[in-house]
Amino acid sequence: MSSNSTGPGDFNAHQSQAAVIAARRRGEFLGHPTCLFTLFFAEMWERFSFYGMKALLILYMVNYLFWRQGEASHVMAWYAGLVYATPVIGGIVADKLTGARWAVVVGGVIIAVGHFLLAFEPLPFFYSGLACLVVGTGFLKPNISTQVGALYTTKDERRDSAFTIFYMGINLGAFVGPLICGWLRLNYGYHYGFAAAGVGMVLGLIVYILGMGSVVRREKLIAAEEAAMGTGDEGGATPAAAGEPQVEDVAAGVPMSKVYFDRSLVLVVICVFAILFWVGFEQAANVMNLWADKHTNLHVFQGTAPQALVTGHMTAPTSAEAAPPSSSGLAGFEMTAEMTQSINPFFIITLAAVFAWFWQFLERRGRQPSTPVKMMFGVFFLSCAYGIMLLAAQAECKRTTAKLEQLPQQLQVDDQQRVYQSVTEDGATRNEYFGATRLRYAEGTLEMSGVLTDLDWMRVLGTTASEPYNDAIEGLLAKIKHRAEEVRAAKQAGEMDRDEGWEVAVEIPPTAGAVEFIAGLPGAEDDGDEPPPVRWDADRRELVATAELSARDEAQLMAGGADPSFREAITQLYEQSSVLKVSIAWLLAFYLVITIGELCLSPVGLSLVTKAAPPKYVGLFMGFWFFTTGAVSNYLAHYVGGYWGQMTPAHYFMIFGVLGIIATVIMLLLLRVLKPKLHGIH
Repeated sequence: MSSNSTGPGDFNAHQSQAAVIAARRRGEFLGHPTCLFTLFFAEMWERFSFYGMKALLILYMVNYLFWRQGEASHVMAWYAGLVYATPVIGGIVADKLTGARWAVVVGGVIIAVGHFLLAFEPLPFFYSGLACLVVGTGFLKPNISTQVGALYTTKDERRDSAFTIFYMGINLGAFVGPLICGWLRLNYGYHYGFAAAGVGMVLGLIVYILGMGSVVRREKLIAAEEAAMGTGDEGGATPAAAGEPQVEDVAAGVPMSKVYFDRSLVLVVICVFAILFWVGFEQAANVMNLWADKHTNLHVFQGTAPQALVTGHMTAPTSAEAAPPSSSGLAGFEMTAEMTQSINPFFIITLAAVFAWFWQFLERRGRQPSTPVKMMFGVFFLSCAYGIMLLAAQAECKRTTAKLEQLPQQLQVDDQQRVYQSVTEDGATRNEYFGATRLRYAEGTLEMSGVLTDLDWMRVLGTTASEPYNDAIEGLLAKIKHRAEEVRAAKQAGEMDRDEGWEVAVEIPPTAGAVEFIAGLPGAEDDGDEPPPVRWDADRRELVATAELSARDEAQLMAGGADPSFREAITQLYEQSSVLKVSIAWLLAFYLVITIGELCLSPVGLSLVTKAAPPKYVGLFMGFWFFTTGAVSNYLAHYVGGYWGQMTPAHYFMIFGVLGIIATVIMLLLLRVLKPKLHGIH
């Protein structure tokens, strides 16, 4: 019988295959299985929760918990590094124990719990919430993506477009999350934003659980179809699909071991440059978020930022440049810093299809650049983006001055006239600068170049408080801690009613000097019905506390005892420099350019791994790619981000711009070496 003959067994096999394909197509919508859209919406809500919370995190630690930016960045580094590292473990657990579907459910539940824990204020809840997010993401993230691939046969050409649709779900969630969580933070507080992220994850879980049955049925149909197609070329991945080099790709006589070694070497080199790109890119959630919050005019329809006006400060002249405050119409519209985190996913959504068309356009004309060249352009656009921010920093860095006869004794100036305080911790002394090293004093003049942030204003006020005032505040804090512990014990023992209040008081001695709470009393800015946790009786010079205080509350109290002449001068700088905030157009330009770089580097990098990795180790190399560009890059990004504020913004942005240029030049020089080692892969 010839090879083209068809026997009864072959006829039955083809009949069975046709039946499976017909059953599979009945469950499709718009050319794709309906359960793809289940995974789309589940992932969209999960990314809503992830990016919504991520947009809040650095601002919560710096503005609400009043941590120093370096300390907050340290927490961000460990959180972001681990949240991208645990999916490696989560994938193994799913393969060996739970299976992908239940790993997603378990991960989603843990993530939701983590977000809701963040909605409570005490620090144990905060750290527990972050831990839950790390563990939950490890279970969910790798296993929902693998299910997308399981909806299609290995030869189905729709697989790539399916992942594109799925990728749009990721970016849609990343776009909406910061908008909603940022709005809730502005109008109701940080903890409502965290709670909204938890609600988003619950919605994602509901969508996934309701649609899980259709996903299972689809996977069974695909498995049956693969079985009906046999184990030959139609079943499983072909050598080409798995990355096996074609005959025409490899020069005659070149051992395959050398081909795999060379390609693997190229992947390792490419990963080094990819890490640099992502370290710069991931500044978005940390440094760029703080730049938006502290240095950007978020009143989008006002050409100049409204001047900060401190309550009770009547002697500071109003800058002629200051825009009048407005709360109505377009002029009153104000974005939040969190909302700027939606700019990148917006550009991804709008530009991804354009780039896909553009590469195909060049391919048809034989001019499509190779993958290493595309990635080189990605690093180049990174340097361009930070070049834009360098110009923004120079636009913000304008000079404001205030007369000050003498600098308080608690502060010093270095040989560059920069104001600092010597701080001793754990036996080591360090210099703590203010205003990102831009606050200077010389010849009776206090000078600030750029915006003096509210955090630095409040901190530097507190450093000049007199010793008697310091002692009084420390005594109050000790009383608060002791009394709060007594009350908790009494309530647990039933000796006090649950709603019964308490208070402690301390008298500020006359030797402490004039007291003026120009930075506000703790809770004074709240509009709620609850009384503020601290009140000041000016006649009796007495502070009365009725609740435990946060670090920000303590800083507000300490600022009340600031040196009077210094208080006047530094508050003038704070008010006048507030109008120097730059246009949001700088951030739009930054995110546009860096998104172009992302589209040049990220998708093609993934594609290169699947094509260049040795067939037996594609999974290993893909894991290496995600670990380096995810865990390593995110940890390094926030570790480096901890140096923000220890140098001028211009110097910080210039470092990334210069490194990007150097890396681009090195990649350009390496192209002649890298391209031949790919052995035919374009």
